[in-house]
Amino acid sequence: VAISQGVRDQLRTYTTGTVTPLAGADRYATAAAVSAAAFAGGGAVPLVFVASGAAFPDALSVAAVAGHLHVPVLLTAPTGLPASTRAELLRLAPPLVVVAGGTASVSTAVSDQIHALLGVPVTRLAGANRYATAAAVSAWAYPGGAPSVFVAAGTAFPDALSGAVAAGLAGVPMILTVPDAVPAETLAEVRRLSPTAITVLGGMSSVSDGVARLLNTP
Repeated sequence: VAISQGVRDQLRTYTTGTVTPLAGADRYATAAAVSAAAFAGGGAVPLVFVASGAAFPDALSVAAVAGHLHVPVLLTAPTGLPASTRAELLRLAPPLVVVAGGTASVSTAVSDQIHALLGVPVTRLAGANRYATAAAVSAWAYPGGAPSVFVAAGTAFPDALSGAVAAGLAGVPMILTVPDAVPAETLAEVRRLSPTAITVLGGMSSVSDGVARLLNTP
């Protein structure tokens, strides 16, 4: 159980409304349940992001963009499309599916399954690693640059997960960095975006002061 009944009972003391669990038998079904609760089907969304549920970085890379575009993120196993994800894709019936990550994260077999299932284009956004993939997602979503950018460690998920909501609401990209160094792909994307503000997520153990200074250097 990801969130116990005890925690849910405590949450009820903080609201006059309801506490609604969105859950499935596994992470794939839970992602599908969240999508079903938030998005109308039948082609109402312009696209759906699909990312690996076996590791967190690629899903985090598209989370902020998905929030900005008001579209869902569904999860898949690396080599096969889970039944719950397949069913939600059929319900959503999007005109485009964007896969985040390289073929080691989401195999060609999976992207082929999605294409065969829906008969729509399946685009892949990927780089040589998680940092390059995040940069590729940012470049795709913000080709003309952005006024601000969020940066989080790509070695753990909590800060980036929390920041993705804020970045999506602000309509700005979120990219990833190593805690004590800036990957070349990340630095190049920050320079291309030419933001007037950079928000670094997490404490110094997550992203060092040296990284923050380098990111803020023109």
